Amino acid sequence: MKEHPIPFSGPMVRAILAGMKTQTRRVVKPQPPMLCEYKINGAQSHALCFGPKNVCVPPTARSSDHRLPCPYGAPGDRLWLKENWKFCGWSEDGEPQIEYAADGEKLWRTISEESVDRVNEIWEDLSTLENRAIDGISADRRWRSSQFMFRWASRITLEVVSVRVERLQEISEEDARAEGWPYVHDVGGGSLASAWFRALWDSINGTKHPWASNPWVWAVEFKRVEEAKA
Repeated sequence: MKEHPIPFSGPMVRAILAGMKTQTRRVVKPQPPMLCEYKINGAQSHALCFGPKNVCVPPTARSSDHRLPCPYGAPGDRLWLKENWKFCGWSEDGEPQIEYAADGEKLWRTISEESVDRVNEIWEDLSTLENRAIDGISADRRWRSSQFMFRWASRITLEVVSVRVERLQEISEEDARAEGWPYVHDVGGGSLASAWFRALWDSINGTKHPWASNPWVWAVEFKRVEEAKA
């Protein structure tokens, strides 16, 4: 089992927490000239192929340079979710309390050994007299981007159930619902979830990979892994 980081926006974090989002689609980078249809040991490959002159190269040792593994892993791997966050307090032992922008939840976290020095620097910076004078606590005054989240600060772990490669516009109505469709009950007929997802996609990826361009995407299905209670 391997672990891979994956960022999500606030609305999608809330959808995951509510059990309404069990799939995500991410642009394949770079876009492949073609999709390989080979199988490995009878199972569909979780990689794309970049063969010479757009010719598929089977996954052998000599063709490994032409393969593009899925950056989000394979079934059984885990994803640790990255989201906007900040340090909102410290224990007497120097353990940080993290606040999550998506829903305002605050959790005490244990620092990993490799992050101790860096977190100590942050604590010292947040504990200056100037900062504490604001409201008496050593807290951030700004949100930190998901890009800079530490692994130990992540509160949500997902297990990959399946991975496939497809064109964006191949998404079904059922899969669009699994992307976080925010309505518990239908509000009419037709492909409303697909239309909702199309608008969501363009709001996030419209600049470089709009819906109309129909890019190849990784379609990752996942389930949430509940943390053990202390």
